[in-house]
Amino acid sequence: MSPDSSDGQQPALNNEANNKALEQNNYLHPLDSGNKRPRISLIASAATTCSIILCYGTLMLINLLGKMGFEITVNETLWAGAITIASFFALLGLFVNLYRHKHVLPVVMGSLGCALINFVMHYNYNLMIELTGFACLCLAAVFDWRALKNN
Repeated sequence: MSPDSSDGQQPALNNEANNKALEQNNYLHPLDSGNKRPRISLIASAATTCSIILCYGTLMLINLLGKMGFEITVNETLWAGAITIASFFALLGLFVNLYRHKHVLPVVMGSLGCALINFVMHYNYNLMIELTGFACLCLAAVFDWRALKNN
């Protein structure tokens, strides 16, 4: 037998080896999820980041535009509502991840942070309470991420 002749056995072995290598390296098509669960574990951290950017990013943008000579007014009710919705999405993400890792601390800290943020946004503004709420929400997202990582 010459090395160039193929009886069908060699290409099949090569294809099987290539398929195993692709599966091991996770080079699957992005839309082909197979039996993997969807990646919704980052909802808490993304929503926490979004709420912080909505709060302090808007303040920085208004300040920057004011220094450049532009006067801008923001509807404070809509602004507070957007921050509230983002903090509720963070809390929702923490509850979804609670089902996966069964650690209660991120949900408790996230609930405290969300409650403090919503109190400050809608009832009585206090900078220290606001910073404490955002710190609780951030720590909850970090603890949640670590619990998912260790699970």
